[in-house]
Amino acid sequence: MKNTILIHKIGNYIAAGLMTFFAIPKLIGAEKSIKGFEQFKSLVPLDPDLFRIVTGIIELYIAILLIIYALKNINNLGKLAYFLLLSTMIGGLIMEFFARPTPNIMLVSIAVLLTTLSVYRLKTLLKQ
Repeated sequence: MKNTILIHKIGNYIAAGLMTFFAIPKLIGAEKSIKGFEQFKSLVPLDPDLFRIVTGIIELYIAILLIIYALKNINNLGKLAYFLLLSTMIGGLIMEFFARPTPNIMLVSIAVLLTTLSVYRLKTLLKQ
């Protein structure tokens, strides 16, 4: 039981770290992030800069929720955090496969990993 709790906490922190890692370049306007969101114009009828900033804010919000959940262990907060993470990763996968000329395999791999973690954690949280 204690090992499972520890593994869940580690998963929370890893997911939060990854979300922060991807949110920061979007929020500070890193050139690679700007170019990436320019590719999404064909699929998303929004200003690429607005879409990039909103995406970065959402990712940072998810990271904060995951950290608070890891510290406070509030079931409903965990459900919200992992639902938002799952939704964001599904959106990211759609963008990778339908908006980019060639999907970035590293981003796809991370999104699949976080999607899998989200589904697993949502299933465990819904059982509690």
